[in-house]
Amino acid sequence: MEATIIHAEPQAEATSQIVQSLWRFGLTVRYRKKILLGALLAAVLLGGFYYATATRYYGAKAALVVTETGSDQASIGMTGEGNRQLNAMPTYKSLITCPKVLEGALDYLRPEDCVDMGELPREKWAGVIRANLSASIVRGTNIIEISYLSKDPDAAVRIVEAVVRSYREYLNRTHRGAAGEICRTLTKKMVEVEAEIARKEQETLAARSRVGDIRIHDDGRIVHPLVQRAAAFNDELIRIQKERIQLETSLAAIEKAVAGGEDLQQHVMTVANVVGEEILLRSLGFNPRDAATQATLERDLLDERAELKTMQEHLAAEHPEVQAKLEKIRVKEEYLYNYPQRINEWLTRIQDTQLRPKLVRMVRQKLDETCSLESSVQERYEKSRAEANRLNVELATLENNQRDLKRLQSWNEELLKKITDINLKQEGQEVRTEITQDPVAATSPMLPNKRRVALFALLAGLVLGLAGVHVADSLDDRFRAMEEIETQLNVSVLAMVRQLDVTDATGIGAIAMHAKSDAVGCEAFRTLRTALSLADHDARRIVISSAEPSDGKTTVLANLAVAHAQSRKKTLLIDADLRRPGLTAMLDMRGMDGLSSVLRGDHNVAEMAARHTRRSGIEGLDVLPAGPRPNNPAELLAHDRFSELLAWAETVYDHILIDSPPALAASDTAVIGRLIDGVILVVQPEKNCRRQVIRATESFTTLNIPLLGVVLNRLSDDDGRGYYGYGNGYGYTYDYRFDDDPADKQENTAAGAKTIGNYNNSRESDIIEGDIVDRDEDLVDRDGDLAKSA
Repeated sequence: MEATIIHAEPQAEATSQIVQSLWRFGLTVRYRKKILLGALLAAVLLGGFYYATATRYYGAKAALVVTETGSDQASIGMTGEGNRQLNAMPTYKSLITCPKVLEGALDYLRPEDCVDMGELPREKWAGVIRANLSASIVRGTNIIEISYLSKDPDAAVRIVEAVVRSYREYLNRTHRGAAGEICRTLTKKMVEVEAEIARKEQETLAARSRVGDIRIHDDGRIVHPLVQRAAAFNDELIRIQKERIQLETSLAAIEKAVAGGEDLQQHVMTVANVVGEEILLRSLGFNPRDAATQATLERDLLDERAELKTMQEHLAAEHPEVQAKLEKIRVKEEYLYNYPQRINEWLTRIQDTQLRPKLVRMVRQKLDETCSLESSVQERYEKSRAEANRLNVELATLENNQRDLKRLQSWNEELLKKITDINLKQEGQEVRTEITQDPVAATSPMLPNKRRVALFALLAGLVLGLAGVHVADSLDDRFRAMEEIETQLNVSVLAMVRQLDVTDATGIGAIAMHAKSDAVGCEAFRTLRTALSLADHDARRIVISSAEPSDGKTTVLANLAVAHAQSRKKTLLIDADLRRPGLTAMLDMRGMDGLSSVLRGDHNVAEMAARHTRRSGIEGLDVLPAGPRPNNPAELLAHDRFSELLAWAETVYDHILIDSPPALAASDTAVIGRLIDGVILVVQPEKNCRRQVIRATESFTTLNIPLLGVVLNRLSDDDGRGYYGYGNGYGYTYDYRFDDDPADKQENTAAGAKTIGNYNNSRESDIIEGDIVDRDEDLVDRDGDLAKSA
């Protein structure tokens, strides 16, 4: 379940974004409907003009049904393929517009039927017919529909009739001779293949003769005697080379021993293994019979030991025969034991005189013989290898020829089979065409089609109109709807303030909420106050700023402060716009000490703040003016004394409202924003650029400064100046309907004013007490709905 939710959230968010984009574009289209209507009107006029001036074309249509008998062979005849399941209908359809059919149709036309050809030469008439002619297959059937468009309805009928007639004749003519033509083509191809087979057979025989192929096979491959001989010479050469290397090593060891005067007895066995033991003994003066005698004695000794063991089982140890046998065995063992010693003694005696020169001479002689043999075998091997390589090339050629021969023979058999099948079935094949619908002269033109022209004109006008709306909206970088602001800024619109009346009053009298609190425009500030009081979090320290100068942030701030004061909330106004202190100027407090004095002072912040705070003239509303203009406003606001000032104000006042410079004009708002509960952004839709406002809100998000919402200021009551009626978005009005009696009108006016005052006083008293009582629940719901709708 959790995995499903994780995957569903991005999809739901993407869907929501798409819906919001479509909603915004729909609102844009509604506002710029004149562009859309103009595009639609222009497209309709152009479509009407085209329909009135376009050349009329009349259509004629005929239908043919194509029936195959002997369909297997028909497929072969028409497509040239052996696939009997191939559907030939697309082929039949394409033949209708082939040049031969169209040229044949020209022979059946009269001069008055050629109204579409104009002054073109005859060789181009077929192209004109092809351009206006169309053929289609009825889905799931073997019916072909043929249509033609012409300026003359009678000419269209006659051209369709001529094309159908020419097509049927061409199909019958070509289909009857198709099987025979294919048979002749296949026969010609078979003759060529047979000639190729004969040539390949001759080449194969010649190759076998050259290589002397005696058909010796090994694992399915031919192994020629020349190849076997080369392999044998190679093995023998390797063996001789090993023997030569061994002799060279032995000769070097013996010569080193002779030169060093070392004992040569250890090399005797090595030489014996190389030259042969018997040859070595003979050359050193030993009788080979001694070795045979020694072997005989060893065998006799084994036999006598066996006899002794048998005698000991039947006779006593002191028996004369046993003692004789023991003596005989002892003599032979002693002889055999002393034989190697005698050989060594003899070799020691002849070592200096005979052994050394004989060993060296014998090994060198054997080495010379081995080198001579190696040279001879090497020569024979090189010759055999060359012959084997030549033979391998010939054998590869022979194998290729045999494969080609087998392939050609298979191909020849397939061609013969196809020719046989065609000859057997040629009599049963036939393609028939029947006309199922004759062409009829049209009474009304087919082109231009009134419905299609109208639909295309409306569609083109709609597309061009929407594109024009999009371009116009992209070039107009202003907000045009409350929904657009909430969607693009991702914040709520807290209130919408109308254009207030300009007054010449100064000081507290310049604030509309104080001068004319019952005016219609002042209700927006009560809505703003209510929206803030009903917010999810308690926002007591609020900064009001704007994206650009002259957006009315100071006016909104002052009126909101008066609204809080009227609801019996102790409120402090701080003019933190030390660059252009608009609040100080509005309240006529220029030249007074204020915020800059507190921030630059050295005394206690609370004492200085209390001393420099001014009474506004409204109960519960105090003002801390900007004070003397500093050179470093951002540094002063970033000082700890400003945070201490806010801490002191929070202990004394219920609400602290701060006026700051525009967010994009200076960094003061960002510096103050880290110390307060939230920022309210004042937007003037008729003036502010959309990109500038978005940049301002993004800067707050980047710095983690909470943006409570936006206030739309200076909205016009004129529907023509702002679409969706920014000035008419309150959802209620203070206008009252009166009877014709002037006295009743005056009385009802007073009663209406009294009702408004009672409503406001009741609402504010409920908010002051912090709880909404049951008897005023309806009023609270109305006020909350106003805040939410904003």
